[in-house]
Amino acid sequence: MSNHGWDALILGGGPGGSTLAASLAQRGRRALVLEREKFPRFHIGESLLPRSREVFAELGLEEELDRRFLRKYGARFLCCTTKRESTYRFEESFDPKFTYAYQVPRAEFDHVLLEHARKLGAEVREQWEATDVLFEGSRAVGVRAKNLLNPSEVVELFAPVVVDATGRDTLLASRTRRKANIARLDKTALFSHYRGTFRPSGQDEGNIQLVIFEHGWFWFIPFRGDVTSVGVVVSSEWMRQKQKGETLDSFYDRTFARSPMACELLSGATRLRPVGALADFSYRIDQLAGDGWLFVGDAGGFLDPLFSTGAHLAIKGASLAAEAIDHALTTGDVSRAAFASYEANVRYAVDLFLGVVQSFYAGQFRETLFEPNQRTTIRRLITSILAGDVFHVERRPPWAAFLREHYPAEVPTFA
Repeated sequence: MSNHGWDALILGGGPGGSTLAASLAQRGRRALVLEREKFPRFHIGESLLPRSREVFAELGLEEELDRRFLRKYGARFLCCTTKRESTYRFEESFDPKFTYAYQVPRAEFDHVLLEHARKLGAEVREQWEATDVLFEGSRAVGVRAKNLLNPSEVVELFAPVVVDATGRDTLLASRTRRKANIARLDKTALFSHYRGTFRPSGQDEGNIQLVIFEHGWFWFIPFRGDVTSVGVVVSSEWMRQKQKGETLDSFYDRTFARSPMACELLSGATRLRPVGALADFSYRIDQLAGDGWLFVGDAGGFLDPLFSTGAHLAIKGASLAAEAIDHALTTGDVSRAAFASYEANVRYAVDLFLGVVQSFYAGQFRETLFEPNQRTTIRRLITSILAGDVFHVERRPPWAAFLREHYPAEVPTFA
């Protein structure tokens, strides 16, 4: 087994890692993916955004995804307090190039992406775990990795670029970077899958439904067939109401009981798996790239899942990373400066989402969502954000400037 000869070592085979590997392979670069688990494996974050389809089209994946997954044409919001509801359709956005996304069971979707990277020429090693990043001075030069099927097999692998796409495990950040939680986004997600929940008819069947209540919000993400992902994101205050010895399933049911609207959507449905929980603490890393290394997706920062941003930021960010890495390898410069525009573009996109998410929890954006006499411009602005139109690499549109001014992101500082 050769330990040299790659252009990039990619740690993690989720949407960010596999998209990056596929994009690099498409450019004739040699990428190695190290993935700790054996795919397919369960994951949440199942609602994709239309603008991710730009990347799927580039990778030649559209036909396969359309064959497998339910189309999502919009999002329906319901408010328990005011009894108001509003549906946004992606065709209403400022740039309606992509009018639908997909609702995806992540085990299947992530497996499709990883296999596609392999098909394009990337090397993929599942059940291999990167345990450390190797440095020469400040420059990353490789990784130490372990074969989980044979733990005594530990190897050192080398490449000009190391990419951390390990998701919330943030391997590299845990060792070398500073990580800060984002204020007031200390949430927890509880989730399961159901058969037989209520769905709108026709084209709206694939819409994500979000029900807002006093302690947070519920999601209903329908898959092709009759299974729906159902979860709730709640405040840390509400999580403290979980009683000693109370099961997660029981607490989850008690949380649903606080929302008649959510109960109505769930009426007559059958739960298919035990309730899971994920502490949803949003965080930021002080920098997204350095000499010979960069972060892709959640490894470089996690954002509250309100607008289904996680997979989109990973997929689109990976596409930009592939471009940056390819250029860096061509010029022979893999210093942090070579990745400066990548870092700036990802920060800009994340901050557009972050400002809106923070404003939602503060109440201002929540009001805007349900405004009865909403101006067309505001409606198009909201729909553009919901569609994931946040990567404005060449031209930053006026509506994005409006968004940054009225819903500025409050980011943690690194002293």
